Amino acid sequence: MNSDTARSMLQKNGFKCTPGRIALIKLLLKTKQPLSQQEISNQLLEIDFNFVSVYRSLNAFLKAGIVHRVETGDRIWRFALTDTKNGEEHHPHFVCKSCGIVECIKEMKIPELSELRPGYTVEEQEIFIRGLCDKCAR
Repeated sequence: MNSDTARSMLQKNGFKCTPGRIALIKLLLKTKQPLSQQEISNQLLEIDFNFVSVYRSLNAFLKAGIVHRVETGDRIWRFALTDTKNGEEHHPHFVCKSCGIVECIKEMKIPELSELRPGYTVEEQEIFIRGLCDKCAR
């Protein structure tokens, strides 16, 4: 993926353009499904971007709205880029019950809820669709 796109995203959000952060953004741009911190760290080993640096960057990107995180019930956070130009981030996620792959279903939108009942405050909304991916369904 394009380093210029990664640099632009970082600069737009006030981050320094370090080699590790650029590589992290490029990886998330290239990847079509949310990745765990471990999966990200494993793919960034060759550039010496350690597990703690990945953790700190992901949390900073989360606060800035660059990424969103998904937890599918297995207690593992997965991260994907937020598509801010298309008005994300309320979409469901598909989880394969066999191989565990998680995919954003960006074609479907979840309406944003501001209030369920008087006095209730909505902090997060997530919808998961579980089934078998195309590889596991064969």
